[in-house]
Amino acid sequence: MTETTDYFDALAAALRKGGMEGLDVAATVAELNGYLAETGAAAQEEFGPVEEFAARLAGGASPAEEPTAEAETWKWAADIYVDRKHLNAYGDEGWEVERIDRLGRFVSRREPGAAMRWEYRREVTRIHDRSAVAADLAPEGWEVCGQWLYFQYFKRPKAASAGPAAAIDAPPEAPGRWLFLSRGYRKQLWGALAAMLVSGTVTACAVRWGANVTAILIGAAVAAPIGGLLGWYRVKRDILTGAEEYRGGRSG
Repeated sequence: MTETTDYFDALAAALRKGGMEGLDVAATVAELNGYLAETGAAAQEEFGPVEEFAARLAGGASPAEEPTAEAETWKWAADIYVDRKHLNAYGDEGWEVERIDRLGRFVSRREPGAAMRWEYRREVTRIHDRSAVAADLAPEGWEVCGQWLYFQYFKRPKAASAGPAAAIDAPPEAPGRWLFLSRGYRKQLWGALAAMLVSGTVTACAVRWGANVTAILIGAAVAAPIGGLLGWYRVKRDILTGAEEYRGGRSG
């Protein structure tokens, strides 16, 4: 446990040094902790040297060639239950994902007058398997356009499967939205916020009216990570089963 704690302390420091905001650092470390808790792997073995891993997390995938001055750019995000749906929908509108930034957003661009359709796929991989998966898919024209934890995203021009139909004569305007969450995922977020509110209210009441504050705080400290791990296991299950929408709910 000490080795893992030391690793994540060093990782957090490296991420902050690389310019990542404090809240993003905390969220990243929490997600990685959940990942290790589920896999049972050692941090150093799974992620590699701290400085190299921090550089990958902070920098994301390498961008493609620099866009021209006329190119449209768009950064957007989606939860794991609707990401593929929106990737392919907007790929059909000519949006090419160049990388995933440190906030988990798809950094996309489109060339006016030369837009073409793109298609995407997502693979569930471990960090050490990614090179092999990319090599297996390369003969079919797939190239990596982003990665995060279990996920590796690939793109290819739709001309590879659709031929001349992949051309776009008049692409629609850039979307006005940037965040796409499924209905079930929103319910999950509201549930977590409600639990936090209830916990805070109970603690405040205990302090105000003299209940056993120590016992309550210990209980909250134990319940928080357990709840987090249960949430992680639920998400992991949906990742491995390829769930498109959370618990069958409609996307929003």
